[in-house]
Amino acid sequence: MTLRALPHLFVLMASLGGCTSTALVNTGAAEQATVVQQQNSVLVLQSLRGLERYRLRDFIAGASRGRFDALHLDITGSPRLAAQVASEARAMGVAPYNVRLFGPRIDRPVGFAVQIEAIVYEARPPVCPSLSIIGPSVNDNSFDQTLGCSIRNNLGIMVNDPGDLLDNRAVMATKGDRAAIPVATYGSMGRRNKSDLEDGIANRSPPETGSTATRDIQSPR
Repeated sequence: MTLRALPHLFVLMASLGGCTSTALVNTGAAEQATVVQQQNSVLVLQSLRGLERYRLRDFIAGASRGRFDALHLDITGSPRLAAQVASEARAMGVAPYNVRLFGPRIDRPVGFAVQIEAIVYEARPPVCPSLSIIGPSVNDNSFDQTLGCSIRNNLGIMVNDPGDLLDNRAVMATKGDRAAIPVATYGSMGRRNKSDLEDGIANRSPPETGSTATRDIQSPR
């Protein structure tokens, strides 16, 4: 291969890299990574009357596979019709924060029509090796190869929406003040309990002199 062909090779690699619909969640070994695959379906509607409404409902039901809470909708086109489609989707159980509205595209004018793109994510968790087969070896306390893989496997199986493994736009970031309340409460309780304990020790009266440590209790005759 000559140096003249190298730029074409780089362009080919870049174009192929942008065609994939999967994304790796973590940076671990490839065989132990959870793969999240995005699947898209598209429907174009001219109105929401009669059969068009049934087409929309069938489209949403089929794309969601019964999981309306994990379905994402991108609606592009007429603002009025897009709002009607969004209202119909929310009535079927699609989460409001998973519905995004976009105005008509300049390069693709669609008039009064709308394009509905349904997006679902599928997580493919890794197959983890058995701990008894892999290790750990002598003087090796690292269990990440098995336990770390198990955590990723459980996360991929139990997560409600696999799209959250890539990006979660539903939960807004906060400063963490609410999360710090239990820590601050625990710290203040610890200091108060220590102060009460010290006060109790200081106020404790000394034992009387001449008192015996034990007493003999005679049973009644």
